[in-house]
Formats: sequence, structure tokens, C-alpha cells
Amino acid sequence: MKNKIIKIGISGKIGSGKSAVLELLKMKNIPCYNLDLESRKIMKPGMVCYEKILFTFGKEILNKNKSLNRGKIGKIVFNDKRKRDKLNSIVHPELLKRVKELTIKNADKKKEFIVFEGALIKKTTKIGKFLDKIILIKSFQRIIIERVLARDNKTKEEIKKILLAQKGITQNKNDYDFIVNNNGEISHLFQKLNSILEKISH
Repeated sequence: MKNKIIKIGISGKIGSGKSAVLELLKMKNIPCYNLDLESRKIMKPGMVCYEKILFTFGKEILNKNKSLNRGKIGKIVFNDKRKRDKLNSIVHPELLKRVKELTIKNADKKKEFIVFEGALIKKTTKIGKFLDKIILIKSFQRIIIERVLARDNKTKEEIKKILLAQKGITQNKNDYDFIVNNNGEISHLFQKLNSILEKISH
């Protein structure tokens, strides 16, 4: 009989601390995957996603080496909901397939947990429905802005625009099983996560 692996999603806005959570869980030898990185893999030339995106958005979204220019695609879909929905309808089914493949692979290795991190994970999405538990990481906006300014090459205005586009992430508490406030020391974040993992595994 296959090992029953517990599938956990980590959600949250930019700068909320999702990457710190992943680092902690990796230290515990828990397999962790960043859905943004996984989506890049399925959008490489020759993949199903690549062909469909190219057909939908045209050759102007390509880099010179024929790879997809994510920045250009981002600009096209950022202010156009119809195009954003179209892109999601191409990427999300393939990403769900990838999530299922990784889950099976790690279940065979007899792992207790598998973790997927992505800003848009919630119970109402297909990936969210596949997962067992979803943890939302939250932070005050001023702390998020401080973190992202220190980390990324972005202006305060750019960060505020991204946060505005992500405002739906924290609107409905019922989209998540656990909500963790990450406004203090990293050690407090680790304590909260350890306590959640204990609850989930029992």
C-alpha cells in the first residue's frame, strides 16, 4: 500500500515570509516546491504550455533564444483580466499535473509531508482542492515593503502595485486552514510552524 503523504500549501503575499517558511521546512528534510519555479519548468520550449502560450500571445513574447519572456507576458496580462484568465487556463492544469507527479514521487520515498508554495494557493483553486492543508503567511504592509525593498530591485510604488493586485489573497479566511502572522522574529515563525505540523500529523 502506498504511503499517505500529507500535502501542504503555503500561501501569502509578496514579502510575507513564504521563502523563510520553505527554508525552515527544508531543514526538517521535508520536500518543498516553489510553484513559480515549477511553472517556469513547464513553460520551457518544447513543453505543452510553451506551445499553447506562444499560439495564444504571439511571437512578440519570445526572447532572442526563443524562451518565453515572462516580463512581457506579465505586462500583457497584468491589466487585462480576460488575457490573465486565458494564461491561467493554459498554465494551471499543467501545473496541477506537475504537483500530482511530485506528490507520487515523494510518497514513494515514504515522506510524511510535501509542501508547495505559491501566492495564489487557496481552497477554491484546483491545486488547493488537491492539497490537504493550506497555511497562509501574513505580515503588516509596512513590514512587507521593508523586506521587499531590501531584497528586490523594486521601488516602493511598484511593491504597492503588486500588493494591490494581490489584495484578494487575504480577503477570505475560509480559504485557509491555518493563518500565521509573521511580523516578528524568525524564531517565532518557526515555533508557530512546528506547532502546526504537529497538529496536522496527528
